[in-house]
Amino acid sequence: MSRLLVGALVAAVLLTFPYIDLAVNLDLFGRHLDTPWADLAGTALIGVVGGLVLLGAGAGPRNAPTLLAGLRPPGPLGYGLLVAVGLLALATNAVPDRGAAAWFLLRKPIFFYVAYGVALAWAVANVVPRASLRRLLLATVTVTALISLATSVGRIAAGNTLWFAAIEGLTNNHKTLAVALSPLVPLILALRRGRVDLGVAALATVAIACSLSRTAWISTAAGLTVLVVWQNRTLAARRLVLVGVVVLGMLAALYGPLLTRSNAQLDAARSRHSLDKRAWTMLAEHPLLGMGGGANVRVELQTFPHYRVNGVDAHGVVQKVTSEYGLVGFAGYLAFVGAVALRLRRGAPVATAHPNGLAPAHLGLGLWACFLALHVNLLLSTETFSQTHWVPLGVVWGLARRRE
Repeated sequence: MSRLLVGALVAAVLLTFPYIDLAVNLDLFGRHLDTPWADLAGTALIGVVGGLVLLGAGAGPRNAPTLLAGLRPPGPLGYGLLVAVGLLALATNAVPDRGAAAWFLLRKPIFFYVAYGVALAWAVANVVPRASLRRLLLATVTVTALISLATSVGRIAAGNTLWFAAIEGLTNNHKTLAVALSPLVPLILALRRGRVDLGVAALATVAIACSLSRTAWISTAAGLTVLVVWQNRTLAARRLVLVGVVVLGMLAALYGPLLTRSNAQLDAARSRHSLDKRAWTMLAEHPLLGMGGGANVRVELQTFPHYRVNGVDAHGVVQKVTSEYGLVGFAGYLAFVGAVALRLRRGAPVATAHPNGLAPAHLGLGLWACFLALHVNLLLSTETFSQTHWVPLGVVWGLARRRE
């Protein structure tokens, strides 16, 4: 029964994580509850998985492994340093709102790591059958892609092709759906078992293209370099191809509006410049420990035209982490990402010869491709501490642990 409950909670997380505004919104015991369904399922997953591990899944307390040893958290030392910096910063005068910073640290970095990086990953590695996980991913991608496409058709028909559109009750920006889809495309291709998987991956790719999310375009392209084969080698096996895709894509995303002369895109580019200016100002003032979790939405710029981005989060993992956790926290975050990357890269035979086209289904390649897409995406997005990043990361880590 407990394993069925774990499977149901994993299904709830996977089916709802792309929708950041699909949330419970009510007053409860004098407090207002506004929490995404995915995070509610993640909270329940922490309790159920923690109980299973502590009890040794029925083996009895004497034979049960400790919680830490049983869950094998990803990159614990580096991530622990990030959290420690967040706690230390609370004792400084740099933090504009200590209560809000402490809540952000608990609600975002700590919760996502425990719920998805640990509990979800453990469930994927130990409980959920791989076939069931594949079906859940196919269902999630299919539904999300169809919603994204429907929104894009409406947006384009209304003449707002280059602007963003909110989807009531699901997301405040349709591009978040494309961002959630981009790392799942290579993962589905690596787990594929037939034409259905290829069709779903194609549907997701079309949805990403129509979303006009440049961040999703770049991250999808980066992931596919690991799977697309040309002259018997994957594109990623060729020196500098992956780096070139990312660098050229970012340059096109940032400076393309100057060539297209699109007012909407120029406005977005100028807004991003203001966001970057705020992040670098915060880092320059407090370089070691930063200004505390969530400070980007609380620090205000006073000069024209930069004050128009007040209340908007930093766009980019470097800006987000360095401004809020300083250089020390950023070093911890890099150590965390690097530890996971080393583990996944060892299982990805990128240099193996394959027939031209798409590399054969291979879990190691898919995990590495998904990981790359996730972290290329962070270079330009606000997903660093978001369920749309951490749920796929937890699935990847869990599958890696299952294979081992």
